[in-house]
Amino acid sequence: MNSPMRLLLIDDDEVDRMAVIRSLKKSTTNVSEVITAATASEGLELASREHFDAILLDYRLPDQDGLAVLQTLRSGNFESGTVVMLSRHEDETLAERCLEAGAQDFLLKDEVNGRRLYRAVRQARQRYQIQDALNRSREQLLELSVHDPLTGLLNRRGFDNAMKKEFARAQRSDSNELALLLLDLDDFKNINDIHGHATGDLLLIEVAQRLNTVIRDNDYLCRLGGDEFVIVMTLLEHEEQAVELANRIFSILQQPFKIGTTTADQSVTASIGIAMLDGSDDHTEDLLKCADIAMYHAKKTGRNQCQYYSSALQQLVQSRIRIKNDLSVALDRNEFRVFYQAQFNASDRSLGGAEALLRWQHPELGLLSPDVFMPIAEETGLIVSIGNWVLHEGCRQLKEWQLNYPELAGNMTIAINLSPVQIKQHSLSTAVHNALDKHALDANCLELEITESAMIEDTTATAEILSAISHHGITFSLDDFGTGYSSLVHLKQFPISVLKIDKGFVSSIENDDKNKRLLIAIIAFAKALEMCVVAEGVETVEQAEICTEYSCDLLQGYYFARPLPADQFEATFFSS
Repeated sequence: MNSPMRLLLIDDDEVDRMAVIRSLKKSTTNVSEVITAATASEGLELASREHFDAILLDYRLPDQDGLAVLQTLRSGNFESGTVVMLSRHEDETLAERCLEAGAQDFLLKDEVNGRRLYRAVRQARQRYQIQDALNRSREQLLELSVHDPLTGLLNRRGFDNAMKKEFARAQRSDSNELALLLLDLDDFKNINDIHGHATGDLLLIEVAQRLNTVIRDNDYLCRLGGDEFVIVMTLLEHEEQAVELANRIFSILQQPFKIGTTTADQSVTASIGIAMLDGSDDHTEDLLKCADIAMYHAKKTGRNQCQYYSSALQQLVQSRIRIKNDLSVALDRNEFRVFYQAQFNASDRSLGGAEALLRWQHPELGLLSPDVFMPIAEETGLIVSIGNWVLHEGCRQLKEWQLNYPELAGNMTIAINLSPVQIKQHSLSTAVHNALDKHALDANCLELEITESAMIEDTTATAEILSAISHHGITFSLDDFGTGYSSLVHLKQFPISVLKIDKGFVSSIENDDKNKRLLIAIIAFAKALEMCVVAEGVETVEQAEICTEYSCDLLQGYYFARPLPADQFEATFFSS
């Protein structure tokens, strides 16, 4: 410490003050100036206005004792930090109390000389600087521990701290003026996969900046991790404010982002779950779980939207979770069943084939239709193994019927549905041929059904996979035609030889001329492409007659037969 020190001496005894000053002047110390004060209030006034390198503080002062003055100096409102306590009385307990209260040293006045006093002040300053640096480091570490290093927002710990504070405030005021908005970016993984994580990080930073522009001053914005953000809304006047904020978020995210090296800017969408504080939420995890349930539902019902949490919504999500868990073991437990719906030749009403339809015999929930569990099977990837099982079971059953009833089942085909997830698997061709080989079934007996939605994703790769399979004599049909997004280009690219007209076009043809004309046009279109036409959803004799009149090849629907288990199908159509 080479620069001269400026000291403040607070002591009510003028003799003691002069003695300290003389001692400092007689020594070769580097003290430039000593300012004196006779009272605590005078000393604190000086310390608040001026800078001092150290303060020499007498323990006994007329207006308050030195310990109280020390505590005031440590309140954070004073620039001078180094304090050396002076006392006429040797008191170990007092010395310890002063040091504990923040003094850097404690000296007896009788022992004070210039060199010792100067050394004490210098060492006290060093100790103070070290302690101050440590305190700042702790503050910086604390700051880092509650903030996200990428975006600068509060992190999960910062969120928890904010929630504790707001829960306590809500309890004190006996109010429920608190809401959580849990936000998750839609398809963010694709951005990372396509453009790289560095680009993904830049996008998260800009999203955080935009979110900061739409929240209110008394709200908290946090990043929980990944692409998940949460907003703590406080002091709500009405619940609609949460939805209003969600709408502002959707609007601000619609403004294009520059993503990667693409020439065109892209917008980003998000799914938001909203949960309001109520009497049943007594800690952070409860409210966050509710918001997560709502956000999960927002994603499952179309994304780019917000959903409110409710008890009914929770039951729905819990039911879905149960289905997901039980589905993972259903195949091992042999719980799946295949039902068969007959298809009849329109010309003579003879049995032409059957469509294999999957059912799940849940041990507690009973017989479940595909619409209950199929979306979850596709989402989890379980549909690949389940689909392979259906493929083998359908081929096995048809072969058994052909062997047992050659005259009735010899020319039958079995139609098996393929999920869009299955179609993307390069192993599909191997799986199909393995099933045919294992059950010694001719390829022309198997028809694989795909939906229009499966044709619009990665059409080139999908067309190549299906074409490779069709070259071996396997037929492909397009299911639910007219309800999706297929085009003439798709029909040209894909090896489709059977067109299944959706029941929506069949259901009202007997009393709706427009629907009837559409049906006629679809049949004519399919015939022009030399396709076999199957009318689905035939429920009345009039519908069957009209479809036959306009050259449908096969008829399928409740008018002829409902989907039946294999034994009932056999008893109905093969018994003598």
